[in-house]
Amino acid sequence: MLILGLDTSTSCGSIALVDSDKPLCEWTLNVRKTHAGRLLPGIEHLLQQTGIEIGRVDGFAVAVGPGSFTGLRIALTTAKTLSLVTGKPLAGIPTLDVLVENVPFAHGLVCPALDARKGEIFAAVYEKDPQGKTVRVTDYLSVPPETLSEMIEGPALMLGDAVAVYGERLRRECRHPITFAPPETHFPRASVLCRLAIEKLSSGDQTHPRDLQALYARASDAELNRK
Repeated sequence: MLILGLDTSTSCGSIALVDSDKPLCEWTLNVRKTHAGRLLPGIEHLLQQTGIEIGRVDGFAVAVGPGSFTGLRIALTTAKTLSLVTGKPLAGIPTLDVLVENVPFAHGLVCPALDARKGEIFAAVYEKDPQGKTVRVTDYLSVPPETLSEMIEGPALMLGDAVAVYGERLRRECRHPITFAPPETHFPRASVLCRLAIEKLSSGDQTHPRDLQALYARASDAELNRK
């Protein structure tokens, strides 16, 4: 199964082509440039470099959040359009589910955490067993750092761009030891997204593009102002 995966949920955009268990190409860029201006050229470049036409792709994967509201909409709109135009299936994967698999051999509690701005963190707590099976043990959250530190109920490994902003504070306030994963693991990878999407699509679990929604984890400014 050949899958094209798109992630623009953080400042670091990532695109990948994965053929079953073989990653063909992955393009990741973490610079101050909007995803809107680089996503489509990135897809075109990736397809050209691999010599694969879009019609050969068997399905599409997209990270649905939580993350940047604008960033999520860019990848979602692109993935939905590609799915509708080609008639190929689409799988949406939560961004935190992708991020936690950057550390596949971790054991115990793992907390992927993204800077949600406004003094909050997008996060969830997962537990990994010795065989590498991952189970999420909390909801997808948008919470202040102090709330997250209270929810971590044992020694934990933390990763994500929130580490640079809140890591030391969380380490001080949490009742349990927190270890930080290496910096290169702090952003979602589209190749991991594709792997999770292949597992999902292979089981027959797919969503029609019109029904796939972003996972925001909190209300937007527009919604709050309207209320």
